Amino acid sequence: MKNKIFMYKTKHAEIRQQQRGIKNETVDLLLQYGKRKYKSNGTAVLCFPRKVQIQLEQEHKDIKNLKNAYALITTNENRIITVGHRYKNSLTH
Repeated sequence: MKNKIFMYKTKHAEIRQQQRGIKNETVDLLLQYGKRKYKSNGTAVLCFPRKVQIQLEQEHKDIKNLKNAYALITTNENRIITVGHRYKNSLTH
């Protein structure tokens, strides 16, 4: 198990998390196991690597759409900008 990472959630992220039914546990797992895909504007997308998705889904069967969860974070301020579920690969390209 990796060290726990702490990030501040923006108000926007809190609202989107509630609207999209994403549990705090999912966000915590993203911060622990998520792979960062850096963007050119000082942000990064956190999503689960395929190797980890299967293991996490088996361990956390009560969380829906766990493998599709993502978080958009700032790379320099430790802030979560928004969270959601990926339905396309567009976020990762």
